Amino acid sequence: MKPAALIHVDNIDEKQIAQLLDAIEAKQAQVEELTVAVEQLKSEVDLFQRRYNAHISRYYLELDKVELETKEYRLRLQLRRENVSEEEIEARVESCFRASRTRIEASEEVDESELTSQEDKLPDTKAKYLQNLYRKLAKRYHPDKATDAEEEERREQLMPLVNRAYHEQDIETLERLSLGETERYVSEKTAREKRAALQTELRQLNRAMSELRLEINRLKTGRTYQLKQQIETAKATGKDLLTGLAKDLERRVKTSRAHLARLINMWHRAE
Repeated sequence: MKPAALIHVDNIDEKQIAQLLDAIEAKQAQVEELTVAVEQLKSEVDLFQRRYNAHISRYYLELDKVELETKEYRLRLQLRRENVSEEEIEARVESCFRASRTRIEASEEVDESELTSQEDKLPDTKAKYLQNLYRKLAKRYHPDKATDAEEEERREQLMPLVNRAYHEQDIETLERLSLGETERYVSEKTAREKRAALQTELRQLNRAMSELRLEINRLKTGRTYQLKQQIETAKATGKDLLTGLAKDLERRVKTSRAHLARLINMWHRAE
């Protein structure tokens, strides 16, 4: 092969590698943006869910408990009219409403577990892997290493996300942010090997982008986000749907409690 031909091949290789590097850099930026968008959406949904639980969920749970007790006393009174023994009455009530009571107790346990949840301990190998991912990303995204204001703002968005993912053992998020950092300039690699490694990285970044877009769509079409949007839209017109719903549920709970109290009195008077 003539020297000119060698130079031509080398130039083509260098151009292709440069194009792949540019594409990877662009995809990295998009993965970062989408990751931040997912994080913000999740925070919005979680914040709304806590607000909703504080205003609404406890009323629904209380209403379920009162309505269950009401059904139990209605059955007790009906069985007593049929001259069923006290022991048999309680056995029938327990059997009839076991599933409903289990469901309510499970709901209460979920509420309590949100307050007392703790992280599961990772196996040593995964813990080490998680730590290595975190250190690499902390080094990459530390705001102090920014070269301009725009770069600093980007890092200030990403660094809290990296910290959150590390503390919550969210390996998937850390892995996505780590994409695009293959050793690209190892002298032992041929141009063909470099291209193959970069193409693999590019495919991984494209896959990560698709997964993040799907996650954004899942969050936005979810019931909690849709309800949040409805309430915020109503609020813009001066309507407070959450407060109105809470007051309506509170009235229903009081009415149901009064009815339950009458049934309990009937049960004890007939003893």
